[in-house]
Amino acid sequence: MTFVNRRAELSELDQWWGRPGPAMGVVWGRRRVGKSLLLRHWVTGKRAVVHVARNRPVADELHALSAAVHAVAPTGRRDLLSRPFHDWDDAFEVLATLAETEPLLLVLDEFPELLKGNPQLESALRSIWERVEATSNLRLILCGSAVRTMESIQEESAPLFNRMTLRLHLQPFRVSEVAQLLPQASPLQRAAAWGVCGGSPYYLARWDDSLDFRDNVRQLFCSDSAMLLGEGEFVLATEDIVGGGGERLPERVIRTISAGRTSFSDIGSAVGTLPTRALVELERNRLIAKVAPVTSPSGKLTYYRIADNFLAFWLTLIEPHRPAIEQGLGESILPVIVASFDDFMGARWEEAVREHIRIEASAGRIAPEIVAVGEFWKTQAGPADDPCQLDVVALVGRSRKVALAGEVKWVAKRSAGALVATMRRKVEQAQLDTVDDVQWLVAARDVVSGVPSGVLSVTAHEVFA
Repeated sequence: MTFVNRRAELSELDQWWGRPGPAMGVVWGRRRVGKSLLLRHWVTGKRAVVHVARNRPVADELHALSAAVHAVAPTGRRDLLSRPFHDWDDAFEVLATLAETEPLLLVLDEFPELLKGNPQLESALRSIWERVEATSNLRLILCGSAVRTMESIQEESAPLFNRMTLRLHLQPFRVSEVAQLLPQASPLQRAAAWGVCGGSPYYLARWDDSLDFRDNVRQLFCSDSAMLLGEGEFVLATEDIVGGGGERLPERVIRTISAGRTSFSDIGSAVGTLPTRALVELERNRLIAKVAPVTSPSGKLTYYRIADNFLAFWLTLIEPHRPAIEQGLGESILPVIVASFDDFMGARWEEAVREHIRIEASAGRIAPEIVAVGEFWKTQAGPADDPCQLDVVALVGRSRKVALAGEVKWVAKRSAGALVATMRRKVEQAQLDTVDDVQWLVAARDVVSGVPSGVLSVTAHEVFA
C-alpha cells in the first residue's frame, strides 16, 4: 500500500524525535487506519528497530526482537542471534547501552498483544525506564489497534501514566484528503468511494480509481472470493470493545442501529438490556456516533448512527446479499446494490458536507469564530419528522448564534432559490438565535442551479476536489 499524506502526523513525530534525551510515546487508532504504514514510512533513514508483537510466548517475542535489534544495531560484544534476550530487563539494558551515544528508536507495534502474554509488562517497563532514562537516548513508541487497551495505559492509574511525551491518535482520512489516495478518479467517483470506504486508507487503497463504481463493487464484494465480502464480520469480531466476547452486545447494538432503531430506549428494548456501556465503547472506537442538535449538544434529543462508512455500507447493502453472493449470484445482485446506493449515500453525503464546512471554517474561508457544525431539529420525533430540520448549521462565537444553515441532498441537481425561502422559514419557526446576515447553503451531488447572490453552493466537486 502506497503511503500518502499524513503531513500533520509526520510533523508531530519529527518534533518528538528532535527533542534531546530519552522519550516514550504512544500511537494508537482503529485497525485499518494506517498506523504501521505511517511509522514504517517515518522511521526510514532513522536508527530504528520495529518489532511487531504476535501474541507469542515471551521467549519467542524476545527472540524475534533480538533478531531485529541485531539487524539494525549489532552490539559487537554479544551475538543476539545465538544469545537472544532472556527477559525484558535484559532487552532494555542492551537497547539503552546501544543508545548511549546516539538515539535509537524501538517501536513495539501491536503492544496490546505483548500485554496478553505478559500483563505485568507495563509495570516492568516503568521500572526499566526509570533505570535507563538518565543515561540513554533511547526512544520508545508503543503502538496498537486495541483502542480501549491503548487508552487505558495512558490513564492516571496506569503504571506508564505521565511517561508519554507523544500521544498520537491516528484518525481516518478526511473528505478533503481522499483525492490524494484516488488521484485518477473524478470528484463524483471519489465521493462514491468515500461513501463505501470512509477515510480508511486500507479500503481506499483497494478501490481502483481506473474503474467505475459498478466495477469496483463487483471486484470488492460480488464474488465468493471478493476481498471485502466478509470484511464487516472481521470488523465486528476484532474491535477491542467491552462485552465483545460471548455476549456480543456491541455487535447486537450496532446491528440494531443499522436496522433503524436509533434511540437509546429503542436500542435497549431490542438488545434486552441497558446498552450504556456498549454505546460508550462503540462511540470511543468511532464505530457509532451519538448525534444531538448542534444547538443543544447535551440535551435529550439524541439518536445514534453508524459512524463508520464501510461498516454501514456492509451491513446495509452487502451482508443481506452475502449468502446469495456466496452461492454464485453476485453478478445478478450487483445491479441491486448499485440501484440502492443513492438511498444509502444520502446520510453519508450530509456528513461529508458538514465535514467540508468544518474544514473550510478551520481554513478561515467562511464565517469567523465558528465553534460548532452539526445538524438541527427541534422535536422528540427526530430529525426525519421535524418540519424545522436543517442538515447543516454552524454556530459562531461565545453566543453560539446561527451563522450558517443549509439543506443537503444526494441528488443530481437542485434549485437554490426556493430552498433559501424554506430555510428562512425553518429558522424563524424554530426561533433560532442568528447573526444579522446568515449564510445559506445548498448542496447537491452534481449541480446547484439558480444560486442567489451570497448563497453558498456545494457539490461533490468542491468537497472531493
